[in-house]
Amino acid sequence: MADLIFSGISKTFAGARALDGIDARIQKGEFVALLGPSGCGKTTLLRLTAGFEVPDTGSVTLDGQVLAGPGTFVPPEDRNIGIVFQSYALWPHKTVAGNVAYPLEVRRLPVAERRRRVAEALDVTGLTAFADRAPAQLSGGQRQRVALARCLVADPRAVLLDEPLANLDLALRAAMQEAFAAFHRRTGATMLYVTHDQTEALAFADRVAVMQGGRIRQFDSPEALYDRPQDCFVAGFVGDGAVIALAATDTPIGGRIVVRAVGQPIQARCGSAAPTHICVRPEQVRIDPAGPIRARVSGCAYQGGRFRLVLETQGETLVAHAPRRAHPGEEMCLSLGSPWAFRDPAAQVFPQAMQDA
Repeated sequence: MADLIFSGISKTFAGARALDGIDARIQKGEFVALLGPSGCGKTTLLRLTAGFEVPDTGSVTLDGQVLAGPGTFVPPEDRNIGIVFQSYALWPHKTVAGNVAYPLEVRRLPVAERRRRVAEALDVTGLTAFADRAPAQLSGGQRQRVALARCLVADPRAVLLDEPLANLDLALRAAMQEAFAAFHRRTGATMLYVTHDQTEALAFADRVAVMQGGRIRQFDSPEALYDRPQDCFVAGFVGDGAVIALAATDTPIGGRIVVRAVGQPIQARCGSAAPTHICVRPEQVRIDPAGPIRARVSGCAYQGGRFRLVLETQGETLVAHAPRRAHPGEEMCLSLGSPWAFRDPAAQVFPQAMQDA
């Protein structure tokens, strides 16, 4: 497998900028997710990697070979990049083994070699027992595994996955998430995974590129994105909770700072010398009879073993988890843990309606 490098990639469609100066490096064997709302440019970046689109500016390099750039364009069939689509794209008249073998037939590999590689791909994806079945006889998750095996059999330099779980129900999604993670562990493939579902992205990617407006807002580990977002968009889009503008701040000392928000002085972890916002996650909001923050419940939803509470206080909205149901209008006292404080000069707060979508 190989390093995948994007350098200054821009792309415009009918006057609308889809990608705006993308710079990123995906390490050999890394599993990277492109995460963002519809229209952020993630699928365009995937298509540029596959060779289905040509960048207006910039270059795409794989294992030292320029695939697209000024005066250079390698067609899709010559890139040796595997693709798993959302729609499976299986031949209905071919068996599972026949579908998996198709890329090798196109390359005119000897029959014995085809059989060996197909058997290996079916084994890796857990499909050996289904080799002689038709796609119509398979479940959605099994069909997605066939698409993955067909991709693997060609020994690609990189694997691209375009929202492969979007058509599956919740139970199958969970099973296929583990299947993709196991596939990556077993093969060590360099993988680029496009999704708008943060649960998928955070569950098994080594790093996640959060995109918005054709740009990468933050490219980091799932833990860092959740715990230490760099701006209001990432803080609002990744995970649950609240992004709150600060009224005042003290001088940071030892990575900590006292900020003023929701009418209270709050000790926060500091990501900047002059933070403008804090990101408050539900686990940092504690229901505390002696807490200094008074809040009113405006919403309550059961989430299996716990309740998600929406709390209003000082004109701000917080989210907390509680072991019991609370009723709208109920008042309670809160205390806060140590939220993350960061500086966002643009002060672009992510719309709550989009966050909940």
